[in-house]
Amino acid sequence: MSARQWGWAVAGVVAAGIVAALAFVIAPYLAGLFLASAVVAAVPLAMRQWPKGFATACLVVGAGLLAWALIGAVVGMFLFIPAALLLFVAAFADGRNRPRVWPAVAAPLAAAAAVVLCYSQPPDPANEPPPYFEATLDSGSRYRDPEFKERKELLRDFGATRVEVGEYGGGRFLLTVGMPDTFPDGQSQEGLQEKIQQVPGVVAVRFCTFHTCN
Repeated sequence: MSARQWGWAVAGVVAAGIVAALAFVIAPYLAGLFLASAVVAAVPLAMRQWPKGFATACLVVGAGLLAWALIGAVVGMFLFIPAALLLFVAAFADGRNRPRVWPAVAAPLAAAAAVVLCYSQPPDPANEPPPYFEATLDSGSRYRDPEFKERKELLRDFGATRVEVGEYGGGRFLLTVGMPDTFPDGQSQEGLQEKIQQVPGVVAVRFCTFHTCN
């Protein structure tokens, strides 16, 4: 295996790692999914001692990662497209060590078929995660406000399934509050939203689904 081929593969893994690290900042509730995707991107590096297997792994992982990036585009997985393309380049960067013909044909076709199959299926609301509230905070100092901490945890008494605070791109501080598919008696979506608006530091509340926020 040439240093050139290894370098392209390492570049792909680094690109995937940067995306995973970015997810911990801008979308911590999805960080685990991003991290798992980055770990998969690193699989070819474990096969350095088997050049032919390394090239094939770069091709298969690159194709799979590209398909996953397109399928999961709505949750930000499209950010893995550069990493996937770099792994593709790594697979063919060394003319003396390239994947055999059948995986070189089968892997891209399988990835394309997965994307087509995914997008040809009508969306099923029953398979989507429950909606949630996204509340904008006035500043990051709220993290240290005892009253804010207490009030946000009390949201669980009004139906909240998860309560997370994080800093996102552009210095935005958000309180993310999950909700169940069905509220128990005595609780409601409107009631939970009202309680979120009463949390100290909350300046705006948006209702969000798997696809968008408004």
